Amino acid sequence: MKRARSLSPFSVNVWPPFVDALVLVLSAFALLMIVSAFSQKRLIGELRGQQAELQRLRAEKERIERRLRALAPQGVLEIEEGKVILQGEVLFASGSEELQPEGQQFIASLGKPLSALLDSEQDQMILVGGHTDDVPTRGGRFASNWDLSTARAVAVARALQAHGVSAKRVAAAGFGEHHPRASNQSPDGRQRNRRIEILIVPMASVSSR
Repeated sequence: MKRARSLSPFSVNVWPPFVDALVLVLSAFALLMIVSAFSQKRLIGELRGQQAELQRLRAEKERIERRLRALAPQGVLEIEEGKVILQGEVLFASGSEELQPEGQQFIASLGKPLSALLDSEQDQMILVGGHTDDVPTRGGRFASNWDLSTARAVAVARALQAHGVSAKRVAAAGFGEHHPRASNQSPDGRQRNRRIEILIVPMASVSSR
């Protein structure tokens, strides 16, 4: 009787499927490397684009700030970080949103140069911001400093419109006492905080059109 031949564990050729699997793994690794390289290149391109945009915005801000400084050659206005800052006492009586005669005259002197600036900066507009100190309003027309600051900003925006600034290129906002530029612990600090700020801002940041 013939004995059964023992089966070798290597009687089946496993190399072809093993090689195929290895090729697939290497191909996937190579594909990942290619995708990673393209992603890295795209990321570098995006970063460079962001840096170029940042430099453009800085240059634009500096250009506009230089033009704003030309509005006050004798230091009548304060220019700070691209903002025209007008102290509240120059424009309004205490607790009032009505421009005083000297305030009206002052705003009138800004209308023409601001309008000319906007004519040359077609993607920019004016944002008028009203600010107060932290002393609460009592017994007047306004329930809060926020209401008072908003009414004052609107009054200045309307005055600018009356003196040549297009209604489409100006907006108003009230900030109340929440964005002080000095400490409210002293009379001088509170005086600095009672102010109107005129900012030149990108139109896209204020309006959808």
